[in-house]
Amino acid sequence: MNTLLLGATGGIGQALARGLAGRVGRLWLSGRNGAVLAALARDLGALAVPTELAHELEVQALAQEVGPLDLLIYAAGAVQKASLREQGMGDLERLSAANLTGLARVLKYAAFNPQARGVLLGVYPELIAVPGLSGYAATKLGAEGLLNVARKEFRREGVRFCLVRLPAVATGLWAPLGGAPKNALHPDEAAARILEGVLSEPMPEVLEIR
Repeated sequence: MNTLLLGATGGIGQALARGLAGRVGRLWLSGRNGAVLAALARDLGALAVPTELAHELEVQALAQEVGPLDLLIYAAGAVQKASLREQGMGDLERLSAANLTGLARVLKYAAFNPQARGVLLGVYPELIAVPGLSGYAATKLGAEGLLNVARKEFRREGVRFCLVRLPAVATGLWAPLGGAPKNALHPDEAAARILEGVLSEPMPEVLEIR
């Protein structure tokens, strides 16, 4: 199973990488932090391809290097807390590159084998509709809309997609918000439950992790 995990250097991404190691034939790991990525790949016997999702040529090169995929997991993401009046356009573009337009670029160039699976780590909309998270909410929910269209467009290629709805998970993504809630899931627990669902047969279109 040729597998690409994007966002592999994040908290959930590293946990997913550890969970995938030894369970898939070839594991490609991609992320922005080249040093962390290289060390993780070395420890797991995986292949590292540092990629900036905001740069189309880098995404295109990534797709060419990994070749046709059996499993694609998009775990990249970014968050920032700022009110609508404070939100800078540059910051919004950064959020979009990680949460939305990066996914669009990956799906534009990725090649898939028959019966391939695509997985997007998403959110519960009601949990992020709070003051200060307009950019995060807009880009994460935009990615969900993109995935719904991808399901229809890629059906002729035999690709199936799963949206994973996640509660709070105790990762560094919460640092700009003052830290994760006390009831947040441990990344290893979240990763185990994600992989249990997306590697099952049939894979659900929506996997809700509580």
